[in-house]
Amino acid sequence: MTTNTVARILGVHVSTIKRLCVSGRLGGYRTQGGHLRIDTEQLATYLSQENESHPLHCVDEELIGYLNGLRAHFEQNDDDLLTEVLLACLIAGHEDSFHAMVGHLFTIYPEDVLVLGPILLRLLRTVETRHGKLEISVADEHRATQIIRDTIIRYHFAAKAGFRPNGKEAIVGCARADSHDISALLVRSVFMLRGYRVRYLGANVPNQEFTREQKRWNADYVCICRTMPSEPGEDQQLLRSLLASLDRKRTFRLVLGGIWSAWCEPLAARNENVNIVQTLKGLDDLLIASA
Repeated sequence: MTTNTVARILGVHVSTIKRLCVSGRLGGYRTQGGHLRIDTEQLATYLSQENESHPLHCVDEELIGYLNGLRAHFEQNDDDLLTEVLLACLIAGHEDSFHAMVGHLFTIYPEDVLVLGPILLRLLRTVETRHGKLEISVADEHRATQIIRDTIIRYHFAAKAGFRPNGKEAIVGCARADSHDISALLVRSVFMLRGYRVRYLGANVPNQEFTREQKRWNADYVCICRTMPSEPGEDQQLLRSLLASLDRKRTFRLVLGGIWSAWCEPLAARNENVNIVQTLKGLDDLLIASA
């Protein structure tokens, strides 16, 4: 690992990493080019034996895998290994270690749902894919999904302390028949971080509820989320009835967040106040542009 990566993991300055290596508390070596590097195993030993105050101190068998996942995340922008480690931890029932690792991610990205959110969404979709292939049981799928959901709610309330209202309203919920509201929970945090007061509707929301809530609160945004892929027929039924019933006298944006079918693209192209966003970053960019 580079000293920058280790510094981010430990939450200290790079100069501190160099001092730890010089003192022998943290093992390191020099490359042929003279650059200081730290082995993952050496960092794991330091965390487990010497740094009792660090959130990763209590993580046992998953620690080396998690640290390697962080190295790929920081140095290669690759979250595959990180996702695999978190999933294996959930399936094994090592919930304390899972919460410790996610808690550590919170310390690295205390207010950046745009980084943390995609990792958790990727984890959820991996759980659903494995369940669909019968690689994990129904019980494991339900338990893992609920733990991920609890984690996002925990993040939301931690970030809520910094809420600065902008005087605007947003309605956020999941499309009808979408039983997972994890993407909507993350979308709620993006709106909140941009100052929107969010009226949260949860999972499997009937079409008419989006209409009713938009009129009730005179919302500036209505965001309908899909955590898992949809079919064109589902989208046509939902959106045609929704657009037909919304009050045209009130200006607002309809945002389709997540994994919608290609049928929605020409719909959005014909309506200037309809946007499709597939990432949290895309939503954040939209909110910034329309501020």
